[in-house]
Amino acid sequence: MKSPKELSDMLVSIENLERKPIGIKFIKSMEEIPKGIRKFGERAQGVAKSMLCAMWGDAFAGADPFYTVKSDHICGGGTIAAGFGTTMPIEQAAKFMIGENLVYGTLEGLKRAMESTLPFKEGEFVAQIISPLEKMDLEALRPDLVFIICKPYQGQHILRAYGFDSGEIVHGIGGTSTCEMVSSYVMHTGKPTFTLGDLGGNTGMNIKDDEVLLAFPFALLEIAVKNLTRICRNSTMYKHNLYHEVPSELSTSTSV
Repeated sequence: MKSPKELSDMLVSIENLERKPIGIKFIKSMEEIPKGIRKFGERAQGVAKSMLCAMWGDAFAGADPFYTVKSDHICGGGTIAAGFGTTMPIEQAAKFMIGENLVYGTLEGLKRAMESTLPFKEGEFVAQIISPLEKMDLEALRPDLVFIICKPYQGQHILRAYGFDSGEIVHGIGGTSTCEMVSSYVMHTGKPTFTLGDLGGNTGMNIKDDEVLLAFPFALLEIAVKNLTRICRNSTMYKHNLYHEVPSELSTSTSV
């Protein structure tokens, strides 16, 4: 099996990715955290707080491996996505999440969206290690999930490569919190996915308007990577004499 660094290097070089992929590892006991992995914010002056999506964004920007726990977070959606559990009752969260120009229009909608992402059990994990994929390994720092920010055409290549031999298609997910859509959902389905994200998550990870986010179980990533050089990359459509219907305004002017 190829190492995380080898997979990262191949993805970046073959697809010319602007940002290197990252990996995350879910931690059930603090004893699982390898020595030398620093805690989020330990270099900060004063108390360091952030959001899960922004922490992932730090890794995409090149931050060294670090781990985070529930007390580091100011966003309840992120703590749910990390498996740390809720920070407040859903009825309390609804006060600033439900209404015009907010996240949801109804409490029922909020609850349904949360259920759809197949959330972790309350307090299922105590920490999460976040790192550039290239700085992880196949042992104590083996990632559970890999995230890739890319252009749609690059994502198309990666997903076609994933199904090149098996014919397996990849279903996208959208409509709610980015961190939840690519976290518990992928862990519980065991399948890769892609998303357009949401306002908060895209801001935290600095996902541009012309980019998408891919999420892979680490164990499946190599399938896609090894096939990237095998997929078709040049259409033969130009060889055919295709007739094209023209826009109505052009058709009218031509006939006059």
